[in-house]
Amino acid sequence: MLSTLVAVWIIASKFGDGFPRVVDYWPLLAGVGVAVAGWVVQGLVMYILARPQLTDGGTNPLEMVRIYLAAAFVGNVSPIRGAEIPYEVYLLKRRTGLPVGIGGGVVFTRGMLNSSVIGAASLIGVFFFSGLTHLSLEEFLAALALLVGVWAFVGWLVRRTSGPSGKGPKGGGVLSRLLGLYRELREGFAQVWRQGPLVIAACVLLMALYWALRLAIGPLALMAVGWDGNWLPVIVAQMIITSFIIPITPTPGGSGGAELSFAALISSLVQPTMLLSGVLIWRGLTYFLILLAGAFFVGWMHFHHGGEGPGVDGAPGLR
Repeated sequence: MLSTLVAVWIIASKFGDGFPRVVDYWPLLAGVGVAVAGWVVQGLVMYILARPQLTDGGTNPLEMVRIYLAAAFVGNVSPIRGAEIPYEVYLLKRRTGLPVGIGGGVVFTRGMLNSSVIGAASLIGVFFFSGLTHLSLEEFLAALALLVGVWAFVGWLVRRTSGPSGKGPKGGGVLSRLLGLYRELREGFAQVWRQGPLVIAACVLLMALYWALRLAIGPLALMAVGWDGNWLPVIVAQMIITSFIIPITPTPGGSGGAELSFAALISSLVQPTMLLSGVLIWRGLTYFLILLAGAFFVGWMHFHHGGEGPGVDGAPGLR
């Protein structure tokens, strides 16, 4: 909150003029609907990846949406990048009974699809649209080769991990436990990917739909304050912030850096009187809305259900 307030003060003093205001409410309501639809798509991707291992039949896509939002809350308030990953694996184990290896495979696969789709879109957008920044052909090809190399490594890993390798190393030492966890995660990751190319392709399409919804929030936020311009540069600006700014911003959720970057990238496209309001609405829909929803489900899971609800194999939840 502090870094966001500092960013708002800088934007107001440099670009803004007057108090934040909303001119038209239908784009604001549409932005809320688009954000919620994106959460549902993320939960659906998790459900599709985990479905063959959900043997109890009691888990539905809505439960996966709750898990996604709760983990997103942890990731958005933590100053450590990736803190949501172990928490999401933990929730998958406690709420659905998925083993750690399978849960880790689901989380890592969704993260890979997420990063790959927005990463590829960002490279293409920055390369072919030079109105905001510039990417040389050499840099574009190098980044594309890196992305292809990651996917090639995943294919090699899945082929190499042909099946379970037993119970892992014996003993209770830290090293043996880490090796056992690594093998369990590797086998779970490979098992998720063995569902077939059609399943992975469906998840890629769903992830593309998610980012289409997410990137539409920027133009809708600006339309709510009276802006009526070209969507393309605003979409590319969001791609740049998501792929290159937020990952290196050392504040929770990239707060501060995201607001300043968005204002700087679109300042030439939006009137100064609209800029501050547009930035606040955009950040509210993309960050604070999911923060509030995720906080609700964290509390709902831990208190309303006495911990995490039913544990693995019918065991009582963590009290």
